[in-house]
Amino acid sequence: MITLKELCDYTRVTRRTIQGYEEKGLLKSVSKNKMGHLLYDSESIEQVNLIRFYQSIGFSLREIKHFEEMDPVEFKKLMEEKIVTLQAESILVKDKIKKIHSIIDDGVQFPWKE
Repeated sequence: MITLKELCDYTRVTRRTIQGYEEKGLLKSVSKNKMGHLLYDSESIEQVNLIRFYQSIGFSLREIKHFEEMDPVEFKKLMEEKIVTLQAESILVKDKIKKIHSIIDDGVQFPWKE
């Protein structure tokens, strides 16, 4: 078992973030120690990391909470749609990188500057 502080340290999130996950019903402590500190298990670390991953790919906490209610087919479809979205975003980022390389190769230009 680990304390809230240790959970924050392991997952690199703030205490407030963990509390927010608990308020949304995405995470809960497994017990308290004799000093009244909340305790978590190794699954809590995995859960926080998974929540952070889903947030990093664009899902809100409300959407993540809704995952619990989805059947596996519905969840798989949602993840497949997210792949399509991320692939489209990836193309846009690659285009921006090409443009930056072009600017570097051609020399920095400021057309608005005379």
